[in-house]
Amino acid sequence: MYLKNLRLYNFKNYDTAELSFSSRLNCITGMNGTGKTNILDAIYYLSLTKSYFQSQDANNIKHGETEASVEGIFSDDKNEQKIQLVLNKNAAKIVRLNETDYQRMSEHIGQYPLVIIVPADINLVDELSSARRKFIDGTISQLDKTYLHELLSYNRCTDQRNKLLKLFFERKQFDRNLLESYNEILIEKGTYIYIKRVAFLKSFSLVFKNNYTEISQSDEEVNIIYESDLNDITFDQLLKNSEGADISSQRTCRGIHKDDFSFTINNFSLKKFGSQGQQKSFVIALKLAQYNYLEEQTGKKPLLLLDDIFEKLDTLRLTKLLEKISRHEFGQIFITDTHEKRSKEIFGAIENTEIKYFKVNKDKIN
Repeated sequence: MYLKNLRLYNFKNYDTAELSFSSRLNCITGMNGTGKTNILDAIYYLSLTKSYFQSQDANNIKHGETEASVEGIFSDDKNEQKIQLVLNKNAAKIVRLNETDYQRMSEHIGQYPLVIIVPADINLVDELSSARRKFIDGTISQLDKTYLHELLSYNRCTDQRNKLLKLFFERKQFDRNLLESYNEILIEKGTYIYIKRVAFLKSFSLVFKNNYTEISQSDEEVNIIYESDLNDITFDQLLKNSEGADISSQRTCRGIHKDDFSFTINNFSLKKFGSQGQQKSFVIALKLAQYNYLEEQTGKKPLLLLDDIFEKLDTLRLTKLLEKISRHEFGQIFITDTHEKRSKEIFGAIENTEIKYFKVNKDKIN
């Protein structure tokens, strides 16, 4: 399955735009700020029903407008499926499959697996734990709808429990039975999520380490370590131990929403002791492992989106990535570049590959 065409309406900097893609390699060129990355984000929307760069859907609507849409046709050369997302500043987001609205957007996740690599991914190393949880949870969610549903339920329950704790504080009243009703949900959902994360990381780590060795051309030992309170204690006991802190701080202080995944190299913290090159290799290996793992589990080659790789990757890591592209290890690929001539020289040398080039200039695409 590949993305055959894309239509945009009032999406980010575009009034309207329509593109027809190659099933193999698509190069989108243009100066910085012209909207190349916005095209990748529209494709990300079609796969995962949200933006990779903006947490608020309304921020992806063209300035001065109230509604935007992203529409794509996915094809396997036999059948076609139409996906449409409608964003509205005054209403809930709508996701449609073949003109029928999804009742729950989570039903769509995983139908069209996707991996994106952007310069800001280096934040996986030095950002807060939420960035690393988002990567792990996002990967599992593309494969396991039950996991996604349990994760969404857990997050909703955590928000509701936090509101209850705040209400206790404001009213200076405490209802243990009511708090326990929320605790039961957190324990059930949270324990399930923890077990799934442990199982996932066990198999994912093997794929990741192989990718790191290939990308870095080194024998350095790299690891992803799951840091969770549940490694040492049950969720039930964890909530009991932190009840006093929860009440005083008016929020749920402990739980799987606070878990982290630490990255190490030769048993040392990658963030503290890893060089810039080691950190880049680590992040690229993570993303390529995500690709390999999704392909292995679904039997589908995910869409691969590569943003600004020529500007941000050094020669070694770029060469290894291009070698994989040349060996046709990926399915449909979308690449942005600021230099049209460079893209044509590099990708034009790849044999037996259909390539389409798109030039973006002031929100116009040729």
